[in-house]
Amino acid sequence: MKSAIDTAEKTHTTFDGFTGKPDPTPKEIKLKTADDVRLEMGKVYRDMRRGDIDMGDGTKLVYVLGQIGKVIELVEIEKRIELLERAKP
Repeated sequence: MKSAIDTAEKTHTTFDGFTGKPDPTPKEIKLKTADDVRLEMGKVYRDMRRGDIDMGDGTKLVYVLGQIGKVIELVEIEKRIELLERAKP
């Protein structure tokens, strides 16, 4: 038997703050590369410009995306350093 927590996690619904109607579940956003993060930042920027996302919320999203981008960059640098260290005679 499923617990209430399991059911709640699988039936998560977000609601539009203005209309009170359920919003569609957001699609999964690909953020595996710095380019993925760049593209998502561009989407958020365009949504802010159109007024689809509040500027304050969009700014927070872009900040978090920037942090994700930094982590991706750091991981890539660490991988490259590790390869260089292994290649040393």
